[in-house]
Amino acid sequence: MNFEELFRKAYEAVEKGELQKAEELYKQCLELNPVPEIWNNLGNVYRRMERNARAIECYQKAIELSKDYAPAYVNLASALLNLERYDNAKLLLLRAIQIGMKDQRITAMLIVCHLALQEFIEAVELYTLNMNDTTLIEELNEYGVLEKLESLRREWKKP
Repeated sequence: MNFEELFRKAYEAVEKGELQKAEELYKQCLELNPVPEIWNNLGNVYRRMERNARAIECYQKAIELSKDYAPAYVNLASALLNLERYDNAKLLLLRAIQIGMKDQRITAMLIVCHLALQEFIEAVELYTLNMNDTTLIEELNEYGVLEKLESLRREWKKP
């Protein structure tokens, strides 16, 4: 099987929830062509398998191969966010933004980091700039921080 076929089969295995099969197929892809996208995808498989240390290693490998591969920065930040390593996650998210990735998921994670690090002004400013975006509102609601942000924003708007 060539690289493209392996990649397609790995992707399909993930979609079907066949994570061990996907893991093996992505590893075969890496033998043929160790590109950042494969390392990143393998990291995603490991995260779904709740093997966070392996996922983090994969994301780091993707970044080592390409300093401008933004999805690996976001996925690594997400993994670190789940481990409550907010300071590291924040730096990775800022790097993803710096290299041009625009996604309200990133904005939401960055706001969560600011809140966790007690950087309330930064959190509220970023929220206020983007509060009309329904995707961001949904993400913040899922993180459980929307009410806190609204409360802080209302409190600071008072004269």
